[in-house]
Amino acid sequence: MKIYPRFKLWLENEEGQFLLGEGTFKLLEDIGLTGSLSEAAKKSSISYAHAWKKIRKVEKMMGKSLLVKSRGGVGGGHSTLTDDGRALLERFTDTKRIINESL
Repeated sequence: MKIYPRFKLWLENEEGQFLLGEGTFKLLEDIGLTGSLSEAAKKSSISYAHAWKKIRKVEKMMGKSLLVKSRGGVGGGHSTLTDDGRALLERFTDTKRIINESL
């Protein structure tokens, strides 16, 4: 029988409080790809309100904005990641890559 190592990655703040895990990472990643919080929420099978709540929680804990949002109109709204949002995704991705390479 072969045994394979597996892991779950999450980030915590300085006080050891949960900040970001796979679900919120994927949500932010999808926002970056689609330019839409609504579309990213659909891809994650969660409501827009729940997605927005997850983002706001991380923003509050970090004291930084992760998204720049524009309200909907004829073409609908748009969401883009801030530099801090992209940096958080990079940190998560780099950490995951380093762990995977060591397995």
